[in-house]
Amino acid sequence: MKNWLAILFLSVILSSCLDEVKSEKETKSKAEIAQDSTQQGGRKIINAGSVSQYTGKPGRLIVVAEPTEYIKEIEFLFDSIFAAPIRPFYPITPYFEVYQRSPQDFKRLSTRLRNVIELSIDEKIEKGSPTMHIYENYYAKTQLYTKLQAHDISDLYDLLLKEVDYLFQIYDRQEWKREYYRHPSKKNEATRDRLKSKFGIDLTLPSKFSYESINDEYAIIMFPDRTRQMDMETTGAYSTSRANFIQSGVMVWQYPYTDERQLHPDNLMMMRDTILKYYARHEIEGVYMGTQDHPAVIPQYEKLKIGDITGYQFRGLFKFTGKSEPSGGRFWSYHFKHPNRNTIVAISGYLDAPPTMSASYDFNRIRAVIYSLKVVK
Repeated sequence: MKNWLAILFLSVILSSCLDEVKSEKETKSKAEIAQDSTQQGGRKIINAGSVSQYTGKPGRLIVVAEPTEYIKEIEFLFDSIFAAPIRPFYPITPYFEVYQRSPQDFKRLSTRLRNVIELSIDEKIEKGSPTMHIYENYYAKTQLYTKLQAHDISDLYDLLLKEVDYLFQIYDRQEWKREYYRHPSKKNEATRDRLKSKFGIDLTLPSKFSYESINDEYAIIMFPDRTRQMDMETTGAYSTSRANFIQSGVMVWQYPYTDERQLHPDNLMMMRDTILKYYARHEIEGVYMGTQDHPAVIPQYEKLKIGDITGYQFRGLFKFTGKSEPSGGRFWSYHFKHPNRNTIVAISGYLDAPPTMSASYDFNRIRAVIYSLKVVK
């Protein structure tokens, strides 16, 4: 009991200290604020300078607002944009899980959560002139914290309606950027040199992985398995179940470019299945990775520019198929024509995990690798 009281007392002290730091930040001069600001989409993102460690799970957005301010119309906006499902993933995988907290609960529980949007009504704000301020590194390093203030609920809703799409873009970007910042930029030189030599690409990779390159056509970067296997007894003998085992990684493959028609999304997916049938094989003989193309979960794609490279980004489901279909999962990939080589290159992240587990961390890590892409000669 004494230890518990000591921890509680320490938490109160730390919270007070954080509030003092916040107050100091808010009294910065205009010149200091301008120096610490970045411009994105015509809007300033202010660097508040915190170096504290953030807390909380990936893929969560905390909306700080009184219940009277978090009306159904505003809740619907957050649910329809931030909590929209990542199509065509199944089970349903939202971009963010949205939680509302009162200002009192937010300060009492934790102010250093990754993603925070604060809504408030203040009659001192001029009617028709609501304000929005976006901070990075506010209570914690890489935290995004946005304050929206308005004279009344009507102004607040109009401001949010105008800005919610932009806010989603920067919060979604910050999710994978946090993982990118964790990837050591000057390590893994041996693997990166192989990728440069074989495929003409450079990727920033996480600290721990295993790399296998079968030939100049295919390679795989496997991330460490998360959680541990469960031993289950069946028919009197023990067998290993991967029901509680998360496997993820990034595959890279290439093939000769001969015709513009190869870059059509349907043909990119057909070639994906051809490559994976030979190289992405299951431990069960005669079973390999294939793309699920049922109309309900057909892969989604869009054109995407990474640096100077324009290609196609795909999201979809895969399954191990052939003599049996033991498991499956989700994939996120990027396909492009190499500008310096006569090849088409694909970088495809995969996740094989129990459907009850959140996929946010794993796909943020995968996207951090894909979006770090640079091409070399």
